[in-house]
Amino acid sequence: MVLGLFSIIFSFSRVSSGNCKSASLFGLAGLHFRKRHYASWMLLVSFLLDVAVRAMTSHINICSKLGAELNDFAVFTTFGLASALLLGVDGLLSGILAIIYVSAASFHLSFYSSGVPSIYKGLPCPYASCILASTSLLTKGNRFILCCMASLMILFMMDQSYYPYDKILESENWKKLVYIGGVIMLFFSPLSLSAFYCLMWSLSYIFFPDALWGKAACLSPQH
Repeated sequence: MVLGLFSIIFSFSRVSSGNCKSASLFGLAGLHFRKRHYASWMLLVSFLLDVAVRAMTSHINICSKLGAELNDFAVFTTFGLASALLLGVDGLLSGILAIIYVSAASFHLSFYSSGVPSIYKGLPCPYASCILASTSLLTKGNRFILCCMASLMILFMMDQSYYPYDKILESENWKKLVYIGGVIMLFFSPLSLSAFYCLMWSLSYIFFPDALWGKAACLSPQH
């Protein structure tokens, strides 16, 4: 949640810094570029932390109503609001799409429950956020591509399809290696390479959920 709040700060400061008329054009563009990278990088780190926190709480069997509410608030703040702000709020189209994205994430958290503890209904918000952040880094914040990708993520989050509960750190060793690879990439490799790695990871979860990340991804709730 804290990283998500920092991502929001960087996104807003990137927009508001456009009013600094005294800054040179080159210096201002470089400042926007760095802050956009910071905002996206923090979302990718949050994605990895979310996986670790879920594994930790499952391992030590922590379960409480307050914890569940805090988790939903953290997911909404980071993978909903902060992710939507990558689209920018300085244009009508991107602003409306950002509102729709936040609404979709909120609706997904509030009303989508598969009734089966081992699967999700609709694409989980962290994966949608990871794809948006990776796309932002790879395209250098191209507004058109980001808007197209955000539209797809909204459809995936609101879809009725089922996705497996990705117990990455509690499953096969190769999944743990994928996670460790993501950590290494984010902290010790160029951002473009780490963004591509996270993008492929998230896309594989969308297009090969059952084959790679779980069992019976399309299992119906009554089963």
